[in-house]
Amino acid sequence: MERYVEGRTASSLFAGFRALGLFSNDIPHVVRFSSLKRRFYVTTCVGKSFHTYDVQKLSLVAVSNSVPQDICCMAADGRLVFAAYGSIFSAFARNKEIVHTFKGHKAEIHLLQPFGDHIISVDADSVLIIWHIYSEEEYLQLTFDKSVFKISAILHPSTYLNKILLGSEQGSLQLWNVKSNKLLYTFPGWKVGVTALQQAPAVDVVAVGLMSGQVIIHNIKFDETLMKFRQDWGPITSISFRTDGHPIMAAGSPCGHIGLWDLEDKKLINQMRNAHSTAIAGLTFLHREPLLVTNGADNALRIWIFDGPTGEGRLLRFRMGHSAPLTRIRYYGQNGQQILSASQDGTLQSFSTVHEKFNKSLGLGLINKKRLKRKGLQNTMSVRLPPITKFAAEEARESDWDGIIACHQGKLSCSTWNYQRSTIGAYFLKPKELKKDDITATAVDITSCGNFAVIGLSSGSVDVYNMQSGIHRGSFGKDQAHKGSIRGVAVDGLNQLTVTAGSEGLLKFWNFKNKNLIHSMSLDSSPNMMLLHRDSGILGLALDDFSISVLDIETRKIMREFSGHQGQINDMVKQTLAV
Repeated sequence: MERYVEGRTASSLFAGFRALGLFSNDIPHVVRFSSLKRRFYVTTCVGKSFHTYDVQKLSLVAVSNSVPQDICCMAADGRLVFAAYGSIFSAFARNKEIVHTFKGHKAEIHLLQPFGDHIISVDADSVLIIWHIYSEEEYLQLTFDKSVFKISAILHPSTYLNKILLGSEQGSLQLWNVKSNKLLYTFPGWKVGVTALQQAPAVDVVAVGLMSGQVIIHNIKFDETLMKFRQDWGPITSISFRTDGHPIMAAGSPCGHIGLWDLEDKKLINQMRNAHSTAIAGLTFLHREPLLVTNGADNALRIWIFDGPTGEGRLLRFRMGHSAPLTRIRYYGQNGQQILSASQDGTLQSFSTVHEKFNKSLGLGLINKKRLKRKGLQNTMSVRLPPITKFAAEEARESDWDGIIACHQGKLSCSTWNYQRSTIGAYFLKPKELKKDDITATAVDITSCGNFAVIGLSSGSVDVYNMQSGIHRGSFGKDQAHKGSIRGVAVDGLNQLTVTAGSEGLLKFWNFKNKNLIHSMSLDSSPNMMLLHRDSGILGLALDDFSISVLDIETRKIMREFSGHQGQINDMVKQTLAV
């Protein structure tokens, strides 16, 4: 089975299937109810494609085909999912295949609204086009003056046949009959830009979210404001109402908080602070269920249940990945089913290549977890460790003690982590005699037996620690192993040989047990990083001249040299090929 790509044939084995560890971005999610299967589905955008999850178990049920550009907005009806990319949008059937494509806009589309057998699209120039879905033909086009009425929100009010409500950045609202192409009414608004429109459970009543942080509950039949709410967290990003018998409204904010308002008592009843670490992209109460679905640009999709006496939502299910760029990834174990990844968000996480339910987060690196719990500190930023820059993992003794060692940006001490318990470990490993602030850990490795960790420092020292007790077990060299900063450390599969690379351009081979130097060799350029394939004894070295050298640690001779990179090599990977 082959596919044709850019004029050449490529194996379909290497066609992308889905993104690991990617669950959501800043595009609001879409919730749909399948009348056939009698269950809810939530769709989230992940760049050029979207993922669809079963809300009941939050399991991935479909991955859409990719579109040429990043998706900029989404919508859905009972049968199709609509995704806009640039000035074009497409309709997807079965959450995967493109069945209709609509072209006609000249600017980027930022709003979509299904409307029976039609769909409404609005672009950045405030050009509104109504399309017939199945014929892909334009039914109506309206052009608005951006300086007077720039469309920022759209809503089809319940029971209002052939009518749509438009909100503007200037603050006014307009009600249109799209069948007769007539402006029925203009609402003067509140002199603040409209950010969200949401139908209330009551007919004729609409919630209007504003840039000022206000939510206006307005009767559009009589142009009468019923109640007003205000939150101090910035503009309203999303609004939703409970429909399971409780008169509660939820409003999202740019700082990740959610406000819960009682519509009978007209007051704030609860705050879900830090529901997301970034802005709330979208929030939706499921119809007639006490469940709230939220997503944000922090790469998290969460479902909250409201079953407590105080009306506060607790986290029921979630899918969460890293919220910042990755710093390092490695396979964990020998079966190739788990990937450990560290990120600039300070977390260490594990992603399964088999199923999302096997994903786990090992959490944030905290300097003193017991002190944090004892004092009840809410702000963990003061005790949070910097991002992990390098780590090494070994599963041989994971059930007995910590099996992961990591060094952090700008820190001397290295943290240990426990994969089975999914927590930071018991020890912070560093030499007791060193008190200098400018010395940092730059390279780590863990032996294949899982008993020892080898840590290289920017001062040129290389130390060995016991993973079970955290005790220092010696150093290589008299005072230091290298005159320059340590760029890489590696231990062979039998714990007989230790290889270290220094920034001064030397590669040294040591006896692991007695710490004596066996051999030293000069490199053509200063090494940038090092990687050992233990099974074959092959060592890869990335150098500062952007070349790669491959040598045998038994004969200590360079076997291959590769050149061609035009910039610094950031990472290398070892691969075991089945014969």
